[in-house]
Amino acid sequence: NPALPEAAMHVLAHVNAHSRAHPRGHARPLPVWAWVAGGGIALGFADLAFAALYWSLHSDFPPIRIAQGIAGWVLGTQEARAGGIATALAGLALYAAIVAAMVAGYMRLARHWPRLHAHAWSAGTAYGLAMYVLLFDIVLPNFSAATLPTHAPLSWTIACLAAYAGIGLGCAAIA
Repeated sequence: NPALPEAAMHVLAHVNAHSRAHPRGHARPLPVWAWVAGGGIALGFADLAFAALYWSLHSDFPPIRIAQGIAGWVLGTQEARAGGIATALAGLALYAAIVAAMVAGYMRLARHWPRLHAHAWSAGTAYGLAMYVLLFDIVLPNFSAATLPTHAPLSWTIACLAAYAGIGLGCAAIA
């Protein structure tokens, strides 16, 4: 634009190059960190509500134990149970942060491989299942302070795989 001074054109070019425009062409009304945090909270709490419902129906397991069990990944099983509501809240926060990291990871992958947007269903599902394997088959068995169960009912494993596919789809939708 000849009416704009050269310095203003440089600033506009810089702003356009670093705008928050979404790869699919529409602008995000919130900063990326808000999408990551909000996604971690929404997807994480939805998964925890699902787990609480499953175990409540399956074994009459109190819902607070789900969140305390997650806190136990860091504190140890007995310490997490002894901590009452405080460790349950810590478990909720920890799980929201873990799922937020999953959201951020998918967003980063989608930024580097924009074709993931075109294949959101399959890519999101595969990502969620990969995150399940990473968390429950690699990280927790090797680094958790909790006493982990040696086996779970097959119905729980299938339910977890479905839930993590859903988390992956949520990550794809947010990205």
